[in-house]
Amino acid sequence: MFRNFNALVITSIFLSTNALAVLPEWSYDPGPNPQEENGKELIDLVANIPNMPEISNQLFGRKQKFRPAFGPIPWRMLQEKNKVKILFMGQDGTHIAEAAGRPATAGFGGRAQDFANFFGVNEGAAFINAYAFTIKGQYGVYNTPFFFDFEGEKHVGFSNYVENKLWAISNDLESPIVQWRNDLIDWIIKNNKESMKLIVLFGGAARDAVATYAQSKGAIVEPRAIYTKIKKNDDGSLVPIKVDEKSIQVPVIKEEYAGGNNTFPSLVSKDGKDLYELTLKRPLTYKNSKDQKAVVESLKENVLKYFNEVKFTQGGHDKNGVITLAQLSGYDLDEMTIKGVKTRSLKGLKLNDGSVIENDILVVELPHPSSLSRTVMEADSYSKGKELASQRVMKKVQVLKKYAQNGWEIKADPGKINHFARGENYKYGRSDIGPEFYDFGTPANRMVSKSTARRMSGNANVVIIGTRENGNFDKKKISNMTLAKAAFGINKDDLYISRPSNFEQRYSFDRGPGQTLAKIMKSHLNLPILSKAKTLVECIKDEANVIFKKAFILELSAKNFSCPNETQKNIREMTFYKEERGRVVKDSRGNPYAADGIDAFVIKSHPSVKDFGHYRGKVQNAKVIILADPHGYDDIVTSKALTGTRGQYIQGAMNDLGIYDDYLVIKTVPFAMENATDEEYAYVIEQTKEYRTKIFEELKLNNEPIAFIADGKYAQKELARLVPSAKIISMNRAQSSYDYGIKNAMSKLALILNRNTTALKGKMANIPRSHLSFYARTWEGTSGDRVITSKGKKFKGIAFAEVVPSWAYKQKKALSQLWFSQTIKLKDQLKELGL
Repeated sequence: MFRNFNALVITSIFLSTNALAVLPEWSYDPGPNPQEENGKELIDLVANIPNMPEISNQLFGRKQKFRPAFGPIPWRMLQEKNKVKILFMGQDGTHIAEAAGRPATAGFGGRAQDFANFFGVNEGAAFINAYAFTIKGQYGVYNTPFFFDFEGEKHVGFSNYVENKLWAISNDLESPIVQWRNDLIDWIIKNNKESMKLIVLFGGAARDAVATYAQSKGAIVEPRAIYTKIKKNDDGSLVPIKVDEKSIQVPVIKEEYAGGNNTFPSLVSKDGKDLYELTLKRPLTYKNSKDQKAVVESLKENVLKYFNEVKFTQGGHDKNGVITLAQLSGYDLDEMTIKGVKTRSLKGLKLNDGSVIENDILVVELPHPSSLSRTVMEADSYSKGKELASQRVMKKVQVLKKYAQNGWEIKADPGKINHFARGENYKYGRSDIGPEFYDFGTPANRMVSKSTARRMSGNANVVIIGTRENGNFDKKKISNMTLAKAAFGINKDDLYISRPSNFEQRYSFDRGPGQTLAKIMKSHLNLPILSKAKTLVECIKDEANVIFKKAFILELSAKNFSCPNETQKNIREMTFYKEERGRVVKDSRGNPYAADGIDAFVIKSHPSVKDFGHYRGKVQNAKVIILADPHGYDDIVTSKALTGTRGQYIQGAMNDLGIYDDYLVIKTVPFAMENATDEEYAYVIEQTKEYRTKIFEELKLNNEPIAFIADGKYAQKELARLVPSAKIISMNRAQSSYDYGIKNAMSKLALILNRNTTALKGKMANIPRSHLSFYARTWEGTSGDRVITSKGKKFKGIAFAEVVPSWAYKQKKALSQLWFSQTIKLKDQLKELGL
């Protein structure tokens, strides 16, 4: 029936697809290969990521700089040798990146991916951030004043200032954060010595991070010269001048909340009060732009008064209140020198393994996509805005041309075109992010090039995906999911908000189903048919009184339906949101109005989510194969089948029976089907018959299981069709119970295995790490369900809340002895400098 075929090698899907211009829909990121030296090194690097929130605690105290709940999101890239051609670096991830488990997702990722395409690069793009964790506030505090002398008078300038403690942990070579980030950059360059040609930086944090990396390798990078404008002419016009850096004094500031993720600097008086409020003689609200403008104007008009009354530390190497003036101006990569030569290339720097960078890897700073977006929106027209944004990018790209004239070139990915090499100008736009950067089975709502997520108001541990609104979630469920206790077996040596780091589990993860099975799963689903809206028939009397209403799956059935006499038959295609003339109707804030909601479709996850969580477990040599009807929504986050509460009950039974991870789960359909009617379910099962047939034909080549289990009534019917000669153990379900039917079915499996049924404890257990992807965090697949959908027509089936349990993000994880000593050294240095 099922024969064993041990010769199957599950390989990266990219080996046979890299000849295509656009990688196929069954592409995926298998994660680092633990069987290869470079892959093992990368796994070890991730296992040793510093606990950045604890480093913040040591330096900042209660004022936590990092958002700990979702943990680090180190990269989005392919890990094969010489695959990366352009490395993009930003500041930190966003909430959608946290939910997706990859940085450079949504709007930023789409814009950055589009710039990569300008050079003919798609899968050859890599993305990291200056901070692997999401941070609170920004890298620098905008509009921070500093005082300086010019022609015998005191003047004030304004800067995006990185305060001393943040600078220390972000750019001091003794910082564990800096050392880890430098090692990651080093790995990426070392792994792509022949292919990598360009590093693109977005924002000050990325600029200073790469400057710090270059400094660690012996390059000389100095702070940029500081320029500002002062009133000098008789008419009051502003004149640009270069500031005398020796005269600079940076005052003590307090970061005030300024709305969103922004802060504004208030000045601290010598007795520790708000100097702006004392001077203006009224309370101020710093998230109010009028108050921000008022204090800036007051300072400009009363420079000497503020200088005499503001507090200065006079600490630092030059007694100017800072560690380095780069905190005001940033590092100047235009003036970087390596071995005495001014250059924009990292060529000549020595890597950690002792080898030297032999080819030009150029560094260029581009306007942040958010800044470019503002350029577009603030222009007279959209087309003019795009033109201006394109020009801003090209102005920065010009520095690459002299290197290109000397032979520097980025080889385009197969089937792509390097427009820069052709001498063409960049055209501002957005590109889709392909599945090759994500786990197999990742839903489309996590692979987005537009922002469709938000952090839940009042719940920093909850990210909502699928909408930028707050949704309508069951608060009690959110609370229960937050307070859920950790299941037995979580290793206390792990950082719970990251992936496991202990040696027992560090190298254990699922690298995907393999090319053949991935192609079968993706290419045998007719998504247009499964996503087609139902047809609604209304029988209307007296123009307004609807006496009969019914939704039909098949349009023909709706057309053939006859309304009773004296009624008018009205037929329309159902829609999730209200539509007029084929366009979604939105309110003044741009939010759509609800129409039929998820009832418009036969599947119970919105078509924009597409398919997800096809399988979980061993695709070859599985002792048990389970065909299971979908259950819950956790698969949206884990990309694996049945990882929520029911899956964890099944895992508990597998552990009790000694099966552990030697089994495979296939979902009958890779969609959410919660509360689907029998008619809807029957239709979806019928339309996906070939999908399951092809999967099981492939599984027969590589498996000879001792038992088949059918979980759910539709799985029972289908498994009987797929393996008619096999003895099938059926598990029934009940809506009121997550574990219903499991113990009874597993008792039958125990008899087959010749095991004692008294061993079945009926408790949940953690999903094995070997069943989860490399990117799955420690808290995924444990503590019951981690994802729920919203309530109501407007959000159900399209908006999902991903909830991190409190036991994970409240973990008191101590720093290693090395990291602790390095962090204390940073504190001591700041004390010695009087900062």
